[in-house]
Amino acid sequence: MAEQTEKPIRLLNFVSEEQLEESKKERGERVEDGTFQRDRALYEILKENKDKKDAEFNERFKHRPPKALAEDETEFLDKLEMSKREYERQLADEDEQQIRSFQAAVAARSATPQEPQEAALPPPASATKLSVY
Repeated sequence: MAEQTEKPIRLLNFVSEEQLEESKKERGERVEDGTFQRDRALYEILKENKDKKDAEFNERFKHRPPKALAEDETEFLDKLEMSKREYERQLADEDEQQIRSFQAAVAARSATPQEPQEAALPPPASATKLSVY
């Protein structure tokens, strides 16, 4: 029969302290296995990693020319711009009409002579007596 020189199969993934120290020396400390103590908050580490990835992404696409618009997109934008212009023109026309009517009212009021109107005085207190029977 063949000799069994292979190591026996382990049922558990047990790592002794000596093996852990040996692996630390070989590859250095890592955060994943808990052999590295973090001196910063996890939020800061994740934010830094995200910023690095965003910077790499932006650098890749920074010099790429912008995509040309399709014909239907340009039509839509033209219609949108025309409708905005029409709306602004309508608002300007309404404002101008209101200003004209105000100016006409002021002119009409100043053209007619104003007579001082006497304020109606309240009736004397004796006239408002009520009789109760």
